[in-house]
Amino acid sequence: MKICIVSDFFIPHYHGGGERRYYEIAKRLVKKGHQVDVICMKIAGVNNQEEIEGINIYHIGPTIDKPPQRSSLNFINFIFAVFKWILTQDYDIIDAQAYAPLIPAFLGAKIKRTPIIGTIYDVSTDGDDQWIQSTKIAAIAEKILVRLPYNKIITVSNETKKSLVKYYNVKKSRICVVYAGVDLEFIDSVEVNEKYENTIIFVGRLAPHKHVDHLLKVVKSLKKVIPSVKLIVVGNGAEKENLIKLTKELEIEDNVQFLHDLDYRELIGEIKKSNILALPSTREGFGMVLAEANACKIPVVAYASGGVVEVVEDGFNGFLVEPFDLENLECEIKSLLKNPSKRNNLGENGRKFVEKNFIWDKIVKDILNIYNQI
Repeated sequence: MKICIVSDFFIPHYHGGGERRYYEIAKRLVKKGHQVDVICMKIAGVNNQEEIEGINIYHIGPTIDKPPQRSSLNFINFIFAVFKWILTQDYDIIDAQAYAPLIPAFLGAKIKRTPIIGTIYDVSTDGDDQWIQSTKIAAIAEKILVRLPYNKIITVSNETKKSLVKYYNVKKSRICVVYAGVDLEFIDSVEVNEKYENTIIFVGRLAPHKHVDHLLKVVKSLKKVIPSVKLIVVGNGAEKENLIKLTKELEIEDNVQFLHDLDYRELIGEIKKSNILALPSTREGFGMVLAEANACKIPVVAYASGGVVEVVEDGFNGFLVEPFDLENLECEIKSLLKNPSKRNNLGENGRKFVEKNFIWDKIVKDILNIYNQI
């Protein structure tokens, strides 16, 4: 089968959850004998064509200096570049992720009469903080794009499926839920020689809806009872300067470390060395980093939003907190920092949960079944 994946960016030049998911799926599809072309935006300093583990990666359209930041003109140029690419190529199936890739992929697929999958990780239901940039345009575009008549929609959680049905009137029969996974073999290959003390780690885009500012405020309060408490923030994005400014205003510079541009091995190493992973996000299709932390036997504390509730069983492999409840967020984090035995128990449970539910080989089998059906 000749498969085209359309994504804004791709591994190793951008480490978003969607990019990681496509990478893990694509390399396994190649091993099964399929041809996989990935179409994504150009990035400054990166060759226009690459091959990674048998995956053909084509960087087209505008050149982006600092992913994921893009201008409106960048989006428009990329849309036209993808549309032109699809019209000049022949594929058995096209799989495009939300949101900009969906427009040209859908139109090109219909003209070429090629089956098209719309991969939608999550949807917004309210609030402007759901978007990194161009909030009004993005909100309008979402309402249109999720309703397009793809052959199938793939999403990564039942919560997102419910939202698509409830808020956008998408028929249940058109939606397939396929979880994201974790590469246990790779994670187990990462060795660390030290373990931090009283350390919380956050991993993700520094976007408004991730609410890293909530963690900074929690650290400010925790510092009174655990002076050595530390927060490692791994990621980049539009909110970074605001978060650095807030760190200074709260006078917790000695307790917070900002990291970015880590490769995947370095990232897993930082998770393994930490005590807790926290994700106070109010919009999350799945929360892959939660499963990755559990695979490292690290317990998690997260807001009960979106697909997070399918990755975290409250009190089993971590704790769920109602969004914006900073008091309870602090309470759960503090209880884990002060109780190593509880951390270990939840971490062990998390590993078992991942082994049962989030294995890539099973996920790729489900993806292939959907491709073959259409």
